[in-house]
Amino acid sequence: MKHAAVTALLIAAAFVAAPLPSAAQNGTFPFFKCGGTPTPYSFPGSSASYRNGTFCGTLAVTPPKNASDPCAKADLRKIEVNINPACDVKNTIVKATINGVPTAVSPSFFVPAGAPEGSVALRLTQLGLGLGNDGDNICITLSAKTPGANACTNLESLCQAPPGAAPGTCVAALVDTTLRCCAINEVSPVRPPPRLTCGYVHPRPTATAIFPLTIESRRCNALGTRMINDTLNQAALVGAVMDDRVKPFYNCSDTVIRACWAFNSPADGAKLQAWAKEVVVKWHDYASGLDQSNLCRPWLSGYQMDVVIGGVGTFPDVPLGDVNANYTQDAPADKANIVCGPDKSKVDYPKCTCNTTVFATRFGVDPWIYMYPGRKRTTTLYCFTVLVVNASDPTSPCGRTDKLFKAEIWGDDKQRQKLKGIAVQPAGAKTFTYRSPSWGAPGDQTIKVSQLNWTPQQAHGAQVCLELDSTTDIDSFCIYGLAKTCWINFFDESLACCPLYPSNVDPAGK
Repeated sequence: MKHAAVTALLIAAAFVAAPLPSAAQNGTFPFFKCGGTPTPYSFPGSSASYRNGTFCGTLAVTPPKNASDPCAKADLRKIEVNINPACDVKNTIVKATINGVPTAVSPSFFVPAGAPEGSVALRLTQLGLGLGNDGDNICITLSAKTPGANACTNLESLCQAPPGAAPGTCVAALVDTTLRCCAINEVSPVRPPPRLTCGYVHPRPTATAIFPLTIESRRCNALGTRMINDTLNQAALVGAVMDDRVKPFYNCSDTVIRACWAFNSPADGAKLQAWAKEVVVKWHDYASGLDQSNLCRPWLSGYQMDVVIGGVGTFPDVPLGDVNANYTQDAPADKANIVCGPDKSKVDYPKCTCNTTVFATRFGVDPWIYMYPGRKRTTTLYCFTVLVVNASDPTSPCGRTDKLFKAEIWGDDKQRQKLKGIAVQPAGAKTFTYRSPSWGAPGDQTIKVSQLNWTPQQAHGAQVCLELDSTTDIDSFCIYGLAKTCWINFFDESLACCPLYPSNVDPAGK
């Protein structure tokens, strides 16, 4: 049998068939004599639950074995439910269905006669059910009178749970027309499986991306924690209830940061719709570094930042989530289409004239600078790792280069004395070879690493290192050292080709 697929709340969820003691009369629900005589009606077994707030239970009709029992042929005229006194009934609309058909009389809240002050009950009356209605589905629908109203739209806020029972447990009285046949059941709803909502951040490479990017653990932890905290704080602010069965979590692949949580219902998730439009922009800027400056983090050069809120999936296949049932919430185009890159107008380097275009030759650099102990306790090695790449135009004079002749690094002339040495190690070598520092002319701000003469086999994985005194670090030593960035050129033998690359201190090495 079908039920109404509406935002609904089943009161008859998974009733425990065992009747409670006789409810008397002394301030105990249902505030009249109930439970002394067995009735044919109950809601055994499990209810059907739906993420849209629908809970429907199947009515079981089991006449007493003794046909002469007073209630053997009783009808089922009404169901009454004990309501949480804190429930804002004035803001709550109630509807009910039997097999998908609205009941003849709309359900209503009322104050039971003789009940203690503050007591409230919900009545479904003139149900017209009898011994022939075994298997009928009975549903209740709760909704807010106005959007955002503090309505009782779930069992936890609606029902007054018995002492010691879990929140959301309801007590219902099933009553016949004579009021002499009455049974009390506890309503223990079966909750639907948790449905996750997730935020995704994905650095997407463009044609200008210098190298493949792998999200390292520190950045995963920082952004994942930020996304979860932002969500929980906003949920608390707008009164959106989280599913207590799910502990928010985050995880990362090489290219995607995903943080997930679960709302108690789609209605709770929908309370964050306006916030979601704003937070995807904040997460975009935080991930790219635009929250601190007008430039992205240097290692994101050539990347765009995708930010999406939706259901749980594998990016880019993101299903719908509970924040918005009709679409995923994406960062706006004016943000998502930003291509990260250094402000080349500030890169006044090198001082000579040569082709600085990335991938002009086959020699490039790893995006991370790695740190090692220096030769003394007071020095540290900051090492660039050379990579052999595909030249953008292999047939051009620069693209045909097959030797890395020398490297030059943009450094601070004023700190010449703090550069204690230069270490080089071609691929396959077991140890560093140290050289004395070599600088260009005063004012050129150039550290020279000459006479390398490395073949592609020697260059791929080779290291070029600066040994700096502990009174400085790479952040202050390098010019245009935004976010611990250094710039390095690799020259061919003609000195006409000198692709310029940024490299940054590896966060994991700090």
